[in-house]
Amino acid sequence: MLRTWQDVIVKWRLVPGHLPGGGSVGHAHADLARTALLDGNLDEALKHFETAARLRDHPLDHVGVGDVHLARGKWRAAEESYRRALPAGGVSAVLAKLGIGQVLIGEGRAAAAIAGLEHLVADRPYDPVLRYYLAGAWYSVAEQSRARTDDDTLVITSEQQLLICEQAAERIIALQVADEELLRGAEQLLNEIELGRRWTWAPEGIAVSLAVLTVALGMITVVAGGLMGDPGLVILGVIGGAAVLYMVVWRFRRQTWRRRADEMSGRITRAGV
Repeated sequence: MLRTWQDVIVKWRLVPGHLPGGGSVGHAHADLARTALLDGNLDEALKHFETAARLRDHPLDHVGVGDVHLARGKWRAAEESYRRALPAGGVSAVLAKLGIGQVLIGEGRAAAAIAGLEHLVADRPYDPVLRYYLAGAWYSVAEQSRARTDDDTLVITSEQQLLICEQAAERIIALQVADEELLRGAEQLLNEIELGRRWTWAPEGIAVSLAVLTVALGMITVVAGGLMGDPGLVILGVIGGAAVLYMVVWRFRRQTWRRRADEMSGRITRAGV
């Protein structure tokens, strides 16, 4: 899940309200840039962040430029700006790392963002902003791991995808983020996984009919062998019926997620992991 605009502005909650250097022209442009960014005026934000970066040496200006590029989907330009802020350390580096994580998600590499975000949360486990970004990254992992159909429906098509989605949903819930959309999405994903693991017959009519027929024939053979006094026929009925029944179960019994994956296979446009 890459909710680009929300993900751009949430991390600025980590920035102190009053930064040193408030009397400088560069600081004034930085304040104007931040206000414009939070208001959604990207052109104004970019203009003032770039002016501030020329007038002073502050890593947050590079973060701001990166955020404008992120909001516009310019992943490479955003990453370049974020990396200029990394050497400064402190809150600027944290914002830059969050931005780089969003770039990875935007590029379809959400799994690559997880390790760095987990480290940030491990260092500051009670920070709601960091937990929010980590939860969003895990949700993106679940999205990007699944197959996608021609109408953008996400489908679990492998056991690996099932396990990834389960891990992602459980991690999101454990993070206890104050975001109803993320929590609701994680709970729905867990419900989908639970339903997907249930066993079903596919195709149901044929499978059930064959199973009933196999049991009936096995019983008839056993009864006939008993009436004829032929132990070989009895043994044949028991072993043969069990073997055929096993083959019917093996051939037609499927977990629900496999059945749905088979039904949707002709419409898959992206395979997932």
